[in-house]
Amino acid sequence: MGFKQWFKEGMKDAMKPQVELVILAGSEQLNAMFPGGFKKTQMYDEGDGFVKIFVPGAKNIIAKLIDIEWEESAKRSAGKAAVGAIGGTLVAGPLAGVAGAAIGGRRKDNSKAFIYLMDDKEKEYVLHIECDKSTYTKIASMRRAG
Repeated sequence: MGFKQWFKEGMKDAMKPQVELVILAGSEQLNAMFPGGFKKTQMYDEGDGFVKIFVPGAKNIIAKLIDIEWEESAKRSAGKAAVGAIGGTLVAGPLAGVAGAAIGGRRKDNSKAFIYLMDDKEKEYVLHIECDKSTYTKIASMRRAG
């Protein structure tokens, strides 16, 4: 594929609904496609329940999005809450300490999801990704009944 064709394809993809994926692990077939380990990549909505996953340096995966399972999880940082409370109290008194604790102890979303895909040869792929609520909603909207 020449540069012009590659650029034209990239411009078409830029116009499609897409989501950035942070892949944590994948099925055996994907391990070979990501020789440097899993990284950030893009998933594009191809329509009719099909998605394209950009694989740097290899052939992109176009597959049917079968399902997505979300594992919601978040944790608060107790250390940051304590630092925020102490700093707020020292600067502006007890009420600022409460506010400092709330700001310092915000929840960090570390939710994950499994994406199940099937290509045209009925080869199955499973991706384990970082997935907040917004990412889950975008991916789920790419799935169509059929």
